[in-house]
Amino acid sequence: MQDSLIKENAKGESKRIPMRELEKLTNFTRATINFYIREGLLPFPQKSARNMAYYDDEFVQKLEKIRLLKKSGFSLLQIKQIMNTEKEPDPDLVLGVLNQINALLPYERAERTVSLDQILSIGYDLPMVKHLIELKIISPTREDPNVFPSYCLEICRFMKYFLDAGIPLGMAQEVILKLIELTNVEKNAFDLYIRQPLVMKNATQDEQTRAIKKCVENINALLPLLHLQLLKQSAESILKAK
Repeated sequence: MQDSLIKENAKGESKRIPMRELEKLTNFTRATINFYIREGLLPFPQKSARNMAYYDDEFVQKLEKIRLLKKSGFSLLQIKQIMNTEKEPDPDLVLGVLNQINALLPYERAERTVSLDQILSIGYDLPMVKHLIELKIISPTREDPNVFPSYCLEICRFMKYFLDAGIPLGMAQEVILKLIELTNVEKNAFDLYIRQPLVMKNATQDEQTRAIKKCVENINALLPLLHLQLLKQSAESILKAK
């Protein structure tokens, strides 16, 4: 049996792993693996002509990822969302992850949410706030449609600056989406190269907190320099054109 598995792998085909071997490779029980399949965290296995289920290396990788996410304190629902990355993240999941990050940060704001009145006080009217929600630029909490995560206030201030400068809403929205895209790149890099190694070596909460703080400080120091350089290039090109 082992020889046939090696031959299949040598041909560049996926190695067919039976359940008993998958249990040994991952230290997950058959019952747990089947539970993750039923809950949608794992795909259904391939079936042989005799209707026997076989797995491959992808299952081993996915189970290891589930293990790391569980160690990091993510709930089963959050893990399911993360494992299915092609789907749009649920706003509640995003808020939950943000709250987890905030709990680690020693310099977090005490204010976790802001009210609709606070957003209106920036200079918005109610129809514009509703429009920002429809565009998914901001999202209220599930418990109260008049309460928002605190970062929504910063986004609204940024949007107001653009709108007051005469920049169209569509352009401002594009900038916000690019910032979200950049944040996702930063998050993936941090998770892969910083947080996961810390989790695997059972780093303490203080060690993880210091790693997050250092990462945020470096990014915050770099971004203003990049923005200034880009604005400088833009201004110089205008002067040359004249």
